[in-house]
Amino acid sequence: MTEPSLVTRDLTIRFGGHVAVNAVSCAFRPGETTVIVGPNGAGKTTYFNLISGQLPAYAGQVLKGGEEITRLSPSARAQRGLGRAFQLTNLFPQLTVLENIRLAVQARAGAGWEVLRRAEGRHDLKEKATRYLEAARLQDRAAMPAAALPHGDQRKLEVALLMAMEPDIYMFDEPTAGMSLDQAPAVLDLIAEIKRDPGKTVLLVEHKMDVVRALADRIIVLHNGELIADGAPAEVMDSDLVREVYLGGALEETP
Repeated sequence: MTEPSLVTRDLTIRFGGHVAVNAVSCAFRPGETTVIVGPNGAGKTTYFNLISGQLPAYAGQVLKGGEEITRLSPSARAQRGLGRAFQLTNLFPQLTVLENIRLAVQARAGAGWEVLRRAEGRHDLKEKATRYLEAARLQDRAAMPAAALPHGDQRKLEVALLMAMEPDIYMFDEPTAGMSLDQAPAVLDLIAEIKRDPGKTVLLVEHKMDVVRALADRIIVLHNGELIADGAPAEVMDSDLVREVYLGGALEETP
């Protein structure tokens, strides 16, 4: 079996007396897309925040490629190939679409977050950024400020930024949140393209059952901060315990 690219061991966080994530241990492997599901308040996004470094762990460990990264900052984890997209878009709103992507390419190339004028002569960076622009099907919006993009295109741009950083682990927190039915497939197609690379590990937090079915190789279920199920999609969704947890309809079917 392929060695895990990412491991959490007894990962725990408390907020006062509330244990939001309770001793969650899980291993994620290259070539595998894992969808993390659970009712509202189950600890899904908090677990993501612990993995990516937005929150400090109360106890437990995060390991990437066998290296412990539990105490590293989010930027240090990103430099080691851990890429994270958020529920809310996280862009440079006044820069153009192409400039946003070029900054990500610069960072990945070690050019630093230089002011844009210093990067004008780097044609290699612009060409690479253009490739990611085309992969996201945003080439006709290259000169638009990111703030002027419709919400669906902003989400596509955020995925393109993540791709430009060339991580080996991709983390998506409800990637289609707030998107209309006609916008969502474009983002899901981008994630499916990443999923086809056997060297990439993909983690998603998701509520919509059609997205889960389309992308999941594996499902893990969190409930009250604890891992209660982990396995193949059909096996997990047929579990009596999971059905009990979801009684009341926490998983959403897209109409």
